[in-house]
Amino acid sequence: MYCGERFEPDLLTVDHVQPRMRGGDRSGGNLVTACGACNARKGSLRLAEFLRADEVAREHFFQLAMGHVWPRILRALEEELRKR
Repeated sequence: MYCGERFEPDLLTVDHVQPRMRGGDRSGGNLVTACGACNARKGSLRLAEFLRADEVAREHFFQLAMGHVWPRILRALEEELRKR
């Protein structure tokens, strides 16, 4: 979801777009697959923090997330990114 690379399924991790420790849930619209390296870099950062710091991840996320991530999460993310 973040680096845009393709991996075998067993090399992917499940990432909570909105981290659970920051109020995110386990619903399908809050879960995406990510390679282990991207998931580790994102860690418990808010998605906006991670995407601000990583232009490649930001580009791939918005290309790939449509249709997979809840629209409310995408709207909140876009709003948060515009603030700074």
